[in-house]
Amino acid sequence: MHFHEHTCEGLAENLAWDEALLEGSEEWQGSESSEGAIVGDEVLRVWEMPRPCVVVGRASRLDSEVFVDQCDQDNVPVFRRMSGGSSIVAGPGCVMYSVLLSLQKRPECRHLDVAHRTVMDRTRSAVQRALDRFAIEGEVAIEGICDLTWNGFKISGNALRVKRHWLMYHGTILLTMPLEWIERYLRIPPRQPEYRAGRAHDRFVTSLRAAVEPFPNFQSELVQEMSHAWDATLPWSSHPLAERVPSLANEWMEKRYGDQVWHSGRDK
Repeated sequence: MHFHEHTCEGLAENLAWDEALLEGSEEWQGSESSEGAIVGDEVLRVWEMPRPCVVVGRASRLDSEVFVDQCDQDNVPVFRRMSGGSSIVAGPGCVMYSVLLSLQKRPECRHLDVAHRTVMDRTRSAVQRALDRFAIEGEVAIEGICDLTWNGFKISGNALRVKRHWLMYHGTILLTMPLEWIERYLRIPPRQPEYRAGRAHDRFVTSLRAAVEPFPNFQSELVQEMSHAWDATLPWSSHPLAERVPSLANEWMEKRYGDQVWHSGRDK
């Protein structure tokens, strides 16, 4: 697997980058013989939104999931991603990761429960190992469909998009991002996992801030553990689409992510 620690300067460009990689891989695989397809060229990308924003799921209704007026007042942009799931707040202190998986290499991941387990088992293990490395107590567990919890509080939400040949799985890990942002910008979601048990944001979500702040290098250790979990040792520069993805991302910005109609939820 290839590894790429890369954050785009523009907020929406980070979402466009994921779709560019997924669709670019899909297009290339379709043009290759099955024997010569780029089966081995899976990717782990780790990144971070450079400033606060809200990212809603592909089918999310803004008025039922987001305090839009509050976002407007605080100049916090709202974007829509290509995958499903509920709305999130992202920004500095919230580690984002994206995993591109080959369905030819991993046909079992066509079953969504297997896809979730494949990614979440590795993510849970990476977070737990990073905590253990610094002797930080607490158990990381998988709850609901694809949440990670630490000591019973949610620290990670995840979503995926499946194409014919490839799957993009992406998610969040809350390290030091201010939790007040979640309360301020997100409504209680209309769809809730059973383990939430009706809890408000401040009694359901937490970050690893108190545990990791004494260790300035915790984030780099976590990224290393994630890379290790996926055996992501190949440099991004050696990926067949390394030179193509930036231009594809620009195309997706023009087609979708630079268009407020897409983000506001009206079909384009």
